[in-house]
Amino acid sequence: MVTVRTCAFLPDAQMIRSYLEGSDIRVVLPDEFTIQTNWLWSNAMGGIRVQVSEEDETRARDLLKNFDQTEAEAKKQCPQCGAVLKETDGWDLLWKVPLILFLSIPFRSRSVWQCPSCGTRIKSTK
Repeated sequence: MVTVRTCAFLPDAQMIRSYLEGSDIRVVLPDEFTIQTNWLWSNAMGGIRVQVSEEDETRARDLLKNFDQTEAEAKKQCPQCGAVLKETDGWDLLWKVPLILFLSIPFRSRSVWQCPSCGTRIKSTK
């Protein structure tokens, strides 16, 4: 078995396993149950290894390149400059926290997408 990718988080490794198994490549996550038992060990172990057989290695690496491009295209882009947006809580959360703590009034907070290049802010529709 050959390691084709190392992931910091178990859901990422499981998503890659699902993607590769959809292309008829047998995938093994040897660290899966260890990380499920104690997720803090992921860093100490060097991450979760995604392993395939040696004959499927080149095909798996090609599919993972395509997977990375698809994932990058799925990220939100700024309508002004085209840069990748970052999700923040915005300033709305600043005045809601004291109200939640002192008056026990629950508020729903929506995330804000902000462009690191031009500063454009877009409210989330979630």
